[in-house]
Amino acid sequence: NIAYVDSTGRYFLFGKLYDMKAQQDLTANRMEEIQKIDLSRLDLSLAFKRVQGTGSRVLYVFSDPDCPYCKQLEKSLAMLENVTIHTFMMPLASIHPDAHRKAVSVWCAKDRAAAWGDLLLRGKEPKGAACDNPIDKVVALAESMGINGTPTLFSADGRKMAGTRDADAISKWLDGAVATKTANKE
Repeated sequence: NIAYVDSTGRYFLFGKLYDMKAQQDLTANRMEEIQKIDLSRLDLSLAFKRVQGTGSRVLYVFSDPDCPYCKQLEKSLAMLENVTIHTFMMPLASIHPDAHRKAVSVWCAKDRAAAWGDLLLRGKEPKGAACDNPIDKVVALAESMGINGTPTLFSADGRKMAGTRDADAISKWLDGAVATKTANKE
């Protein structure tokens, strides 16, 4: 939360502050800065990767296989051009009791990206399989980073976007990212 205080300390304002002349939410920029993550915390071995076009823009997505908003997001992500998408499967077991099993099945599939697309875009589940998987590690990582809902997206410069958006909005948001490579091994 962000609070504003006057010089005397007597008055506090909690919430968003708008500059009506500039038509700008002054709180939004500060919130974006506060919510940035340190990308070195992301272990890419816990995610599967998809490359669309040149893959020049980078996106990190925490997603639940049974989340209806995540399914909407996948439709938007499929329309993005020139992006590398790292998907961390984060089943929210408290509201989607079967999501963990589905995430494991996707992880254990021969082609994780194809299995994920089949599941979220076409409702086709991969054949049940068991293997060593990082699903519980992803959930623990997300919790340690304060991620408590899906979908949650992060840009190459660590900015956070919660919820689903259309492809155009995501593309514009990604273009605002600093074009940097992370120190993570892919």
